[in-house]
Amino acid sequence: MMAKIWLVLVSFMFIWKPQTQATIDPQSVAEAASDFGNNMYDLSIKFSGRDFLKQQFDMSSDTLNVKEINGTQMVLDIAEKVERMLDNKVKAVEKLVDAAERANFDQEYNDSLEYEYFNALLINDKDNNGDYLPLGGEFILTPDDHFNGIEVNLTHSTVQVPTNVYNMGTEVLNHIKFTDELDSTFEANYLADPTLTWQYFGSKTGFFRNFPGIKWDLGEADFDEYDCRKRPWYISAATSPKDIVILIDKSGSMLGILLEIAKHTARTIIDTLGDDDFFNVLAFNDTTSYTEPCFENEGMLVQANADNRKILKDSLDNLKAGGLAEFGNGLKDAFELLDKYKETTIESECNQAIIVITDGASKRHEEIFEQYNEDERVRVFTYLMGREVGGAEAIKWMACNNRGYYTQIATIADVDENVSKYIHVLSRPMVIQQIYNTIWTNVYMDDAASDEGLALMTTVAQPVFDKKNDTAEKGILLGVVGVDVPILEILKLTPVYKLGARGYPFAITNNGYILFHPDLRPKWGDEIKPNYNSVDLAEVELSDANDTVLQEYVADYNMEMRNAMINTLTGETKIESVMHTSNLTRISVRNNSYFYTFLDETPFSFAIVLVEPFGFYILESTEKYFDDNHIPDTDKLYSAIDWRFNGNVTIARYWPYCSWSTEENKYLRKVALVERLYFSVLETELDPDCDVDMINHLLLDLTITEEVQNHWETKYAEEDATGNGILTSFLGMRSGLSRWYNNPDFDSAYSFSEEYSETIEEDYYWRAVELGNDSILYSVPLMTDGSTPEINSTIKVTASTIVTFTKDGVGPTVVGTVGFQMLWDELASKVMQSQTCSNENIDCLLLDENGYILFSEDETQVGSPLGKPYLRLMTELVNVSVYQKYQLIDYQGMCSETEVFSSAGSTIFDPFFSITAMVSWWFHQFVMFLVQFSVYDWWYSSTVHAEYLQPQIFLFPCDQSRDYFKLKPESLPFTGFIEEACDSCKLNYSIHEVPKSNLVLVAMDNDCNCDPIEQLDITPTDYNSTDECQRLKVQRHRRRPPQCFNSVMGEDSSDCGGASFIKPSLLLLLACFCLQHLRML
Repeated sequence: MMAKIWLVLVSFMFIWKPQTQATIDPQSVAEAASDFGNNMYDLSIKFSGRDFLKQQFDMSSDTLNVKEINGTQMVLDIAEKVERMLDNKVKAVEKLVDAAERANFDQEYNDSLEYEYFNALLINDKDNNGDYLPLGGEFILTPDDHFNGIEVNLTHSTVQVPTNVYNMGTEVLNHIKFTDELDSTFEANYLADPTLTWQYFGSKTGFFRNFPGIKWDLGEADFDEYDCRKRPWYISAATSPKDIVILIDKSGSMLGILLEIAKHTARTIIDTLGDDDFFNVLAFNDTTSYTEPCFENEGMLVQANADNRKILKDSLDNLKAGGLAEFGNGLKDAFELLDKYKETTIESECNQAIIVITDGASKRHEEIFEQYNEDERVRVFTYLMGREVGGAEAIKWMACNNRGYYTQIATIADVDENVSKYIHVLSRPMVIQQIYNTIWTNVYMDDAASDEGLALMTTVAQPVFDKKNDTAEKGILLGVVGVDVPILEILKLTPVYKLGARGYPFAITNNGYILFHPDLRPKWGDEIKPNYNSVDLAEVELSDANDTVLQEYVADYNMEMRNAMINTLTGETKIESVMHTSNLTRISVRNNSYFYTFLDETPFSFAIVLVEPFGFYILESTEKYFDDNHIPDTDKLYSAIDWRFNGNVTIARYWPYCSWSTEENKYLRKVALVERLYFSVLETELDPDCDVDMINHLLLDLTITEEVQNHWETKYAEEDATGNGILTSFLGMRSGLSRWYNNPDFDSAYSFSEEYSETIEEDYYWRAVELGNDSILYSVPLMTDGSTPEINSTIKVTASTIVTFTKDGVGPTVVGTVGFQMLWDELASKVMQSQTCSNENIDCLLLDENGYILFSEDETQVGSPLGKPYLRLMTELVNVSVYQKYQLIDYQGMCSETEVFSSAGSTIFDPFFSITAMVSWWFHQFVMFLVQFSVYDWWYSSTVHAEYLQPQIFLFPCDQSRDYFKLKPESLPFTGFIEEACDSCKLNYSIHEVPKSNLVLVAMDNDCNCDPIEQLDITPTDYNSTDECQRLKVQRHRRRPPQCFNSVMGEDSSDCGGASFIKPSLLLLLACFCLQHLRML
């Protein structure tokens, strides 16, 4: 009986829990939140100067108006300006084309020409005797701010010749000589349009003439591998869009080095394709298959964007040689694939070609070409691998009888020089018809630019034709002329202050790829991402904000606007968008209004985004400092600049008030602008490269805010600024003007402008705008990199609030943001003043709108996401809808892999291994040398020392998932319990909104111990929501280029190629082999 009683008692102990008892009084927490919020609000109004600045605008209201923005009219006006600017670049290109063709026409080809020129790699270099190198010589170079501080020569161009091109070859010298005549046109273009940057000519022979002249820098490279013929601007201007099937022979005869040369050839061909092309790769032996298995069951051509090019190049690694070569079946499958896509609306709808890579064919397969290509609409290009010519006749016949080109490639070193020959064959119809195809490239990074904002470029280019009478029917392309256009030149025509906080412009290409957008992130640290110029608009403009998990954009993203822009429509749309900040730490959910149109005579479409509710209004003044003709009101202007720029005042660093030089842009922008304004008084005209509207707005803000500095100084003296820990007061205006005042009681040389210079683009500004009227935004530096603030460090709290203006019922418009910075310790003391937070059994937290900790009694937690130290609480707040979780997919992410190389040290002590390895190595080297010898290989060979190999981290593009959180004020207040994994208790918490702020106060009891669980991992995770193969098959909407050149009557295709390598004797091979290894000793 006693045993049964004990069993009941023990069972009761296990199942019994004490009655849930609230330890947190919600009313007390609400009072604590209210007291703290009101205290901080009063402090903010007092030391920010908000009401004083409002009064200043009200006092000037007679000369002020609020204008409602017509988004459609604004985008059309800006587009017209951009079109004019881009058209000027096209005219510069046309002048260069005309000059090059005339110079070539006037010059007779000289088979024995000897000609000196400025080789960009050799200029100013001397030998050991102090003499200038041949093709070098003295070349005067001067640093120029317009060219990012690079040393240039503004009267002469220089010539770069890649390593794989002989720099004294007869054809090369003849082309270099006639293009010398371009220097006068280069210089005239630059004088006529000082916004021009790099101008250049890329020759079909491989050299690159660049203006202004520069010293070519190889960096850490051993060889000069830059070949202009492989650049997108050259290839796009030289050809029309094309559908390509690469057909690789993988039969047993290709075993070994031949298959490796074939793979390299295929990869090099793929690198010549662009976004307007479609392609795929087939391999054949006794059967035909796709090198990428994804396409096996439903053969297709894929767009040659950066991702697809990489995937198909990588697929070549899996090719293995074996079996018999059923050449006819391979050709049939290639033709049928092209036929299938000719009937669709997906392919390029222009040139079609089959590129065959093989070691030979036993017969011509004429019956197949008669069946599928009787009209020769498909060009056939053939590449014969190796030195044997047994199967060459049939391979050459296939190319020559199908308007193609035949090339024999003996070694890997032959590949780069010979692959590009197919491009010039495809250009023949365009050249014969003398049609100048103006092309614009995707955005790309200029490696020479030191500043990312100056580095983004697009290129406009046109082909250059040989117009001599005896060559007209052959359709000879001389090269391509190009001019770089910095994206910054387009952005200068889109004044950011007119778009308001979080408003922005963007542009896309005919393929939907971003030309520029605030969320385009071309770099990962200091590394340029490999696919930065193929980011689709749908991958950055994320709609459907009500869904907590945003899936693949092909299914859930709003594609209507993207497709309308691609189709060159003009229109507008509204989308509720989820946008993350540039540093990927926060999100905002906004109502965006998009206004879009197309840029005539380009493949681009342009848009502006205005954000409700404040983005549709802008302040205007009836009093102007400059009229539309740049003529100043000298009296008014002089009084504005005489002393108002003195003191702690500056302007936005990167805004295009004028065309800044590099130094002006980075350090002396205020001084430089004042100098220009003084000069305009003296000359009675403002520089034509200055934006009159922007400067008028800036001077208006400068005048209205001139007394704010005195107001701050008075408040600091009258009120207890020091006792409240106030460090700095500041303002940032819509015009880019910033002012600040430092507390003289704190020993600090802190300059607010060094940390926050861009006003409406800074977090303190745009987040305050999103928070709205009569609310204070509080923030601290975030610790999202896993670090924690040092104990007793000086953490600054930044508080900011907007200043608005309304006139005659129109508005309100945000004219600026004011605020202050204070010591975190003082804010903490104000939190702890309440009875609730001072209770030793209660822990208090202040959280911001994105779930970051602004206050914790553990100072090391400040700036961290709540889920890092309190994952259980963060999970609970999401479950009860206090915070909403958003999972955003970053399609510009970068993942890493570490490859660890095993040490070979243990084999050193095995003499038999060493001897065997040495003999095997020498024999292998000898055989491979005989197979692969070329002068290029011999001269530029290098030795790899395995003992220096170290583990390496490889970065590659990937999609990454990131979790974000957004406060839902409508769910507050909320009081609840956490029971899971707690010691016979329930953790009581209560959360309340801090009035007139972006904060919430959380109070929770600390006497209920709950088992800790894993902290929140704030790093992004790889995201693969759908099968990769399925994504490859998705063909996005695109617009084809307007022109196509695939055939022309009278085309002379008799020049269809041949072998292009040296055949040395065996003795020469042995001699060179010995010389090679003597060099290595």
